[in-house]
Formats: sequence, structure tokens, C-alpha cells
Amino acid sequence: MTNVPDNDPKRAGKHDFWGWVLFVVSALFFIASSIRTGDVVALLGGVFFLLACAVFIASYVGTHKG
Repeated sequence: MTNVPDNDPKRAGKHDFWGWVLFVVSALFFIASSIRTGDVVALLGGVFFLLACAVFIASYVGTHKG
């Protein structure tokens, strides 16, 4: 087993990526909840939040290939 230092950029990158995945999951739950309650404003907020997460993930994946 290899010892990876705490300040390793690859390790930080993985944490960033999984953080964004969790944001996407929370956005999906927010959207589902707003659909159940029929709240259009909350639905729009959830959709825009999901789109913003997608933009950040796309830029992250684009700069961290390989």
C-alpha cells in the first residue's frame, strides 16, 4: 500500500470531484421535493443549481483529464 501525502493534488482533486457529485445528488433531491409540493420557484432554483453543478463538474473534468 502506498502512502499518499495529505497535500497531494490528486487526493484533493478526488475530494473536490466527490464533493460536486454530492451537490448534484442534493440538487436532484431538491428538485424531487419541489415537484412533490408543486413549488415552481423551488423547482427552478433546483434546476439552476443542478446546471451550475454540471458546469463546475464539466470544467473540473476538462482540466483534470489523465
